[in-house]
Amino acid sequence: MTDSSRLCLCLTGPTLESDLRLLEEYRPFIGLAEVRADFLSAGEIASAARLPRLAGLPVILTVRRVRDGGRFAGSESDRVALLRKLAAGGFAFVDLEEDVEAPGLEADIEAGGGRIIRSMHDFSGVPVDLAVRMRRLARSPRELPKAAVMTRGTADLAGLLDAFGELAGTEKVLLGMGDCGFATRVLASRLGSRICYSSPPEASAAPGQADPRTLETLYRFSRIDAGTAVYGVIGNPVMHSLSPSIHNRGFAALGLNAVYLPFLVDDLAAFWTVADSIDIRGISVTAPFKEEVLPALVRRDALVEALGACNTIIRGRGTERGEWEGANTDVEGFLAPLREAFGGAIPRGLRATVIGAGGASRAVVHALSSQGAEVLLLNRTMERAGELARRFPVSAAPLDERAPALAHEYSSLIVQASSAGMEPDAGVDPFPGYQFSGREVVYELIYRPHVTAFLERARRAGCRLVFGEQMLLAQAREQFRLFTGLNLPPEAFGPHRENIHETTP
Repeated sequence: MTDSSRLCLCLTGPTLESDLRLLEEYRPFIGLAEVRADFLSAGEIASAARLPRLAGLPVILTVRRVRDGGRFAGSESDRVALLRKLAAGGFAFVDLEEDVEAPGLEADIEAGGGRIIRSMHDFSGVPVDLAVRMRRLARSPRELPKAAVMTRGTADLAGLLDAFGELAGTEKVLLGMGDCGFATRVLASRLGSRICYSSPPEASAAPGQADPRTLETLYRFSRIDAGTAVYGVIGNPVMHSLSPSIHNRGFAALGLNAVYLPFLVDDLAAFWTVADSIDIRGISVTAPFKEEVLPALVRRDALVEALGACNTIIRGRGTERGEWEGANTDVEGFLAPLREAFGGAIPRGLRATVIGAGGASRAVVHALSSQGAEVLLLNRTMERAGELARRFPVSAAPLDERAPALAHEYSSLIVQASSAGMEPDAGVDPFPGYQFSGREVVYELIYRPHVTAFLERARRAGCRLVFGEQMLLAQAREQFRLFTGLNLPPEAFGPHRENIHETTP
């Protein structure tokens, strides 16, 4: 197999015809396919033997039991008989679980020209002895050992990467299921995993599988190698982030051997281990970690010091491994679209309301204060709002029934900087009691969904709008320069280009 043939499409249709349609749709992006015979309807299972002749590329045969995450609910003797029958069809690989004991089955598979993938599955987590078990999986030098384990959190991902390190140089298939294991799929080549399994978005065969079109066109899967520089965004939630689209398009446009991934993090201490294991060069930081990352930074720029929040981390070059240095691009990212909304310059004496007191609000409040604005900060808990009011020259009040009347006194600009309304909780309005007059400029930091319930109310009232994608793109320009020393090319905006200048209803 070449590097490009590592990407495998899992065929999970109910009929051979539907599997062949999927194969043709994704053929430009893949190098092999896996027919999941356990997904085929009862009358179609026998037809799986025809697939190797029709596919035009190597095919893996898998008949997965329910307890291993599949759909085959019959007896083990029936399953073995089915495997024995289908294996004669000329499959490149046949997947057998680690506990399969069927005399002569392996010989039958090899007689049909196939190679055995000996697999184990653990949906409870990453075993502490994973590397040891992987070494014991293969029963002969020709068998390819495979382990699919559930990465329940960042600590599990760190343990899985340790196993990759222990197994360096050995032929294997190793992957982390679930969102926390996403990096092990994209970086399969870099980590030394022989195959990356993928599925169409609507028909995932296992938790965390991505579709092959995304893996190849966005992450440039087939071009990732040992020299690929890794960047990423950390947050919780984070898998919805548009940052991978922006940065990866930028890398591609400039011909850089680099990739940018989302890392769902639930344990920041464990993430630093992950970052060292795969030598992450730069990190975008989103909620809830903009303040939590500060103790790990050996150097901070002036904005990080002033805000007490960091959204960009890069490896320093003064030590052997590289220590973390922090910067904040949120301030300029926030101001750039706001200047545009006001025709090129933000008016002095602007009276603005900011909703929310999290890490993003620090950048917003600092940015507005630096422009001479009078700011009212509203938050559900006064403790957080009071902390910012002590750091910056702003007024603070609780987000309660009295807040709408206060906000009307600071209504030239309304900034929604809380997480309310963000997917998966789209539809939540953080300030339903406020009635827009139509004279406000309304700035929503959330970018997915593009138009939140809050923004939609403002649009209907005739307000000028500034969208979260505009801030995301503006701050990404600064991050990209910090990561690479180069300017973010226009191609990086991709499908988001039309939203950059959308400041009117």
